[in-house]
Amino acid sequence: MTIVSKKKIETCFDGSQMYQYSLSGQWTEKTIRALSGLGKLEYFADFPRPFFRVRRKSGFQLKGVFGEATCVAIFPPQEFQYIQNLLENHFSLINV
Repeated sequence: MTIVSKKKIETCFDGSQMYQYSLSGQWTEKTIRALSGLGKLEYFADFPRPFFRVRRKSGFQLKGVFGEATCVAIFPPQEFQYIQNLLENHFSLINV
């Protein structure tokens, strides 16, 4: 998957940075499962709109919905650049 666009979302969190990513492909079960290397993956396939979330102990979260081509990432201030690079590199490794 490639990043088509990245937009910063204004928040009032504790210094965390939030971004919305638009990607070149839609989220499928295969592409969602490929996110497990980023942290703890939770996939709620039985929801009316199947939802996924990846979390790390640092406070990083990635959230999205099956069938959509977007997701939202929340980066903790202490590891912002490291995790942002990790995430964006990981997207490039996912085959649609």
